[in-house]
Amino acid sequence: MKILFMANVAPNPSSGAAGTEFQTTKALRDLGHNVDDVWTDELSHRVGHFNLYNLLELPLAYRNALKRKLQSTKYDVVHVNQPHGYLAAKALRTLDSQAIFVHRSHGLEGRVRCEVARWKRHYDQNDRPTWRRACSHLMDASLELNNLAIARYAHGHIVSASDCRDFLHNRYRVPLERIAVIPQASPEEFWNCAPKPMTEKRLKKILYVGQYAFVKAPMVLARAVEHILTILPQATMTWVCDRRHHGEARGLFTNQSIASRVSFAEWRDQSNLLRVYDEHGVFLFPSFFEGFGKAFLEAMSRGLVVVASNNGGMKDVIKDGQSGFLARTGDWRQMANLAIQVVDNSDLAVRISTEGRRASLSYSWRRVATETASFYASLIDQRDSNQVMQSGALHHPSRSLER
Repeated sequence: MKILFMANVAPNPSSGAAGTEFQTTKALRDLGHNVDDVWTDELSHRVGHFNLYNLLELPLAYRNALKRKLQSTKYDVVHVNQPHGYLAAKALRTLDSQAIFVHRSHGLEGRVRCEVARWKRHYDQNDRPTWRRACSHLMDASLELNNLAIARYAHGHIVSASDCRDFLHNRYRVPLERIAVIPQASPEEFWNCAPKPMTEKRLKKILYVGQYAFVKAPMVLARAVEHILTILPQATMTWVCDRRHHGEARGLFTNQSIASRVSFAEWRDQSNLLRVYDEHGVFLFPSFFEGFGKAFLEAMSRGLVVVASNNGGMKDVIKDGQSGFLARTGDWRQMANLAIQVVDNSDLAVRISTEGRRASLSYSWRRVATETASFYASLIDQRDSNQVMQSGALHHPSRSLER
């Protein structure tokens, strides 16, 4: 197949959504597909405000990039990251092109807003002035039009978790046959070499890797870690996030003697991150929302025992009590108690570590590419079948009337 990929990110394999797009294009090429790509440096960036850019400029930038590419090449598939590609999807239907349009979401924005709003109310985070809240509501309502439009104009949608599939179907009435749930993968180097044995020393080292953002539930993480380190005096914790947020993260700990046993490490590339995983035994992942959340899968691939919130990709991949543990989203006490249970029971930890590693090996980028290409083909078949049916109706008007 001839495929055009467009994403408003840099092709960075160590990043989140960007890494997924980069690895998917690479894997599709490895399967023999012909892939052209458009990354953020080929899209216009005149509007500085993030949401205004997504609302006003990015849809036009995607459409313009599509038109440029179609001047010289015919594609079977146009694959665009984010709902803001709706103008490109609409334009593709009017241009002389047989390509199908696929919208790739790493976490549906409407679902993000619903989940975050609920937890911000719980943590009393809506303390901004009334006028700013009103502006945010207006912006959210405007951006929601992008979601409605992409649901209307895209031939198909790829999401990473069943939660997003269900939201897309229930909220926007997208037929299930037009939605593919394709879980992401960990880097090849994470499962090409065997992890270190699970030891009692390793078990006493707790790890978190992720952005510092409200949606990642850092306050839940801090409460859980304080409880774990209070109960387990020999345990320590490492928190990996951008250095700019180390001070904020440290400030979440109320007990300074506990906080002194928490080390903060800056973000790093995948090879260095692998070594960090291999030094730890338990991985906490408390997010309020995840479109997938690759870090938990990376941890599983290195033999860590994962204790994660019950949403996103974690809910789909982890078999609770077998390949990891799932805690109720937002429940820091349950997350902490599950981690303590693991540290206190090395036999249980080894069993979960082994099964988690085994389960993670089925999530490769080759599988992502194979399932992605298969979904493309199913959409092309659906389109061709619809065209045949429409052609038949035109030649047999009486049959059309009977329907």
